[in-house]
Amino acid sequence: MNLLIILTQLLFTIPLFCVIEYFNKKEVSVIQKILIPVVYIVILSGLCSEIKNNIYLVVIFEFILHDFYTNYIVNKNILVNKKEYFINSLISILLSIFIYDYYISKVDNILPVASEFRSLLWFLIVIFIYGLLKDNITRVESDKKESFIDRKREYVVIMYAKFKNKYYKIVKSKNSLINRLTYATMIYENCRNPIFYRKLNNIKNKFISRDCKYGIMQVESSHEIDDEKSIKMTINKYEKELLKIDKKTREIEIIKDLLSDRYEDNSYINDIIDIYKEIIEFENR
Repeated sequence: MNLLIILTQLLFTIPLFCVIEYFNKKEVSVIQKILIPVVYIVILSGLCSEIKNNIYLVVIFEFILHDFYTNYIVNKNILVNKKEYFINSLISILLSIFIYDYYISKVDNILPVASEFRSLLWFLIVIFIYGLLKDNITRVESDKKESFIDRKREYVVIMYAKFKNKYYKIVKSKNSLINRLTYATMIYENCRNPIFYRKLNNIKNKFISRDCKYGIMQVESSHEIDDEKSIKMTINKYEKELLKIDKKTREIEIIKDLLSDRYEDNSYINDIIDIYKEIIEFENR
């Protein structure tokens, strides 16, 4: 195969990766996840027929890229159901090879002509029927969400143990609530902004003449600060804010008050509270 074609296919792997990442966050169905790569290579073959030779390689490249990204870039492999992901990816790859062998490689023009719109019509009918039956698979999707919650718990526990072992000399407030909340914030921010992203942002921030977010706690600062400094600054801020809160206030309300200065979006606050609760549950085992 022409090396230039392979390099071009590698380049087109990146948009596919971005599309799949986007729809993964939207919690699309398993069928849709499997079909997205297949649809992508069909459209790509139609728009750019010069690279359609062995176009299924794009799907294989995306699988490799996604695995590397999850395991080494964002370090979120714990949150992935590996068995389900592997099976779905394998089906996508096999479907892509099948579509290539029996359709893409057999025709010169992938885009349909007028006489072929009958097939498109029937395809739309199938999609319509699937939409009618979608309610019947709600229970299965609900079970998968519960499975994700279980994996999320595992992630929190593992990261809590890791960070506590690493930062126990720093996170030593006299108030246990502050300590737990610091670890909960740390786990949340590290999940949202893994170390790879933070390093990239540090480089970008050098060219920005305003306060930027630094460190594992994503603390705003006029100059670059490391993870340890960001943790110390967060603990100091939490302790000062805690003095302003009535001691009779319920624990969860205290946490909400402490986090309200950092986060305007309540969904972020609720996520950190969930992590906080998981930490308490883990400590009480």
